[in-house]
Amino acid sequence: MVSRSRALYRRVRGTVADDLRADPYLPYVLLLAVVLCSFWFWHRIPNFATRDEKSRLFDAMVPIGRVLAEPSIESLQNGVEWSRVPFGATLYLNALALLPVVIVAALVGDLSAFTDLGYPSYEFGFYPAWAATPEWIWTWSLAFVRLFNVAFAIGAVYLTYRIGTAARDRATGRLAALLLTLTFGFLTIAHEGGEDMPALFFTLLALYLVLRYVQTGDGTAFLAGSAAGGVAIAFKLTAAPVVLLIGLAYLLRAHSADADPVDVLLQPKLLLGGAVFGLVAILLGFPTFLVGGVDLFVARVFEGSAGRMNHPTGPDAPIWWWFLRGYFSALSLPLFAAALVGVVASLESVRDRATSTHAVALAFAALTTYLLLFSRWHDFRVHHLLPTFPFIAVLLAVSLVRFRERNPKIAAPVIALLLVTTGIYAGYGTVGFASMPRDQAEAWLEDDADENATLEVYRRDFQDAAIPHGMRVNHLFGEEDEAEAAAVDPCPEYIQLGYRDLLYLKDDTYFRNGEAQKRYIRELLSGEYNYRIAAEFGPRPPNFVPDRPTPGSLTELFRLGLVPQTDQFADEQELAANQYTVILRQTGGCGYRIAPF
Repeated sequence: MVSRSRALYRRVRGTVADDLRADPYLPYVLLLAVVLCSFWFWHRIPNFATRDEKSRLFDAMVPIGRVLAEPSIESLQNGVEWSRVPFGATLYLNALALLPVVIVAALVGDLSAFTDLGYPSYEFGFYPAWAATPEWIWTWSLAFVRLFNVAFAIGAVYLTYRIGTAARDRATGRLAALLLTLTFGFLTIAHEGGEDMPALFFTLLALYLVLRYVQTGDGTAFLAGSAAGGVAIAFKLTAAPVVLLIGLAYLLRAHSADADPVDVLLQPKLLLGGAVFGLVAILLGFPTFLVGGVDLFVARVFEGSAGRMNHPTGPDAPIWWWFLRGYFSALSLPLFAAALVGVVASLESVRDRATSTHAVALAFAALTTYLLLFSRWHDFRVHHLLPTFPFIAVLLAVSLVRFRERNPKIAAPVIALLLVTTGIYAGYGTVGFASMPRDQAEAWLEDDADENATLEVYRRDFQDAAIPHGMRVNHLFGEEDEAEAAAVDPCPEYIQLGYRDLLYLKDDTYFRNGEAQKRYIRELLSGEYNYRIAAEFGPRPPNFVPDRPTPGSLTELFRLGLVPQTDQFADEQELAANQYTVILRQTGGCGYRIAPF
């Protein structure tokens, strides 16, 4: 087994080296991917891009801190099982990213930031723990986590090149890799830490390895692909369709010209070995399983995955609306239209009995399986659609290259126009990470606010607000215990309203409705209570009322595919449109007010 692993590693390394030598354009595609995926990757640091990014980092910090404070198996078990939800292999990845930070903290005398962390309170999204931890720890921890994510994104681009090359030729691989690189939804996920991008990387790795098995009959590639598929599932359970792809590859090998169908299909050792490798990878990928939390593992795999289908995190709307909403904003309208035509047109190549069509068949099967999976959900976000982007890129590239070979005079300008329009959309959206309203608001407060000034916000989680690390905060949302109520400053110098607060001003919105809140926010913005607008960041909605697409309306979605960084729902990164922030400053004595949150 060790010798097989070494041989596989040498083969992978040789393949990468050969690709870089044989394809003079590949390094430039990868360089473009590096630039776009890593551009301003430090946005929102030391705050978080998403709540998931925050919770996953705490999931790794708590067991590290518990073991350092009280070295024992029990401490490790309790620390791992504390996590918000046992999200598998992401804990390992974030622990690795934290390792250099822990070492430096020990050297500079800040190790207590980990050992004293304990089991953080959920108050205001773990705000007390975040505020008590030195800012440099968050800065470097998040930087390493994000850079790991960027590395997986670059790897996904390269694997898309490999799959596209296997599907037809290097020109197809290059175009597929370029299309993925210019997919804005892909780039947004590259700018956050979490399990989505690592899961995508291992899904593509599994697909490529089993494709090698189909083409060559190499059993080692099949076993490695099965293991990679298990790792993908350990990162994110929605990678489960990879199991069907591995099974399909096993069957497709019997369809190869150089294979005896009977001999190929009657390989129980290989099939059983692949299943064992995949299962072991899944089990080892869940820390909760390794420390004895079998009940948590079972609940996550069976109850959690099934519950997500019907768990509403967005408004009620037809599933086609959610698909169009996600793909319009992730791809842009030009790329979406081309993908729709290209994916259908790629089916024509399956009729050709060439070996290369196995890659097309696997890519199409993967895309179809994911679409069927999400069609059963109540709603979903762009990061859920992420696994489909490389398969769309491969199938579209196959169709475009075939089109160019048949009619180069028409195809060449069509491809050029598609790349230019998609590049503008992706480039404009990526540049926007350098001017995020919340980052600007935090910088303004750091420069303008006095050291002891208080900022009042009306959010459930500090990730939703622009809060400089170390600033005193009134966080008013829901009921408070006696200690929280006693800590509230009745006359804060600043009040901050964000996009989600302004949703109370829009009638009949999903989730945020209330006449008392609506009246209070409108009076506050109108100058009541002796507060006046001191600064605004991001484009102000008309009359402060957000204009988000009506659930179920097709025409209102088109803008999402024309202007990047548009409005999202729930657990997506809140990009420019969702980050509008207005800060009000006290202008005199405190007027009597009760914030109805």
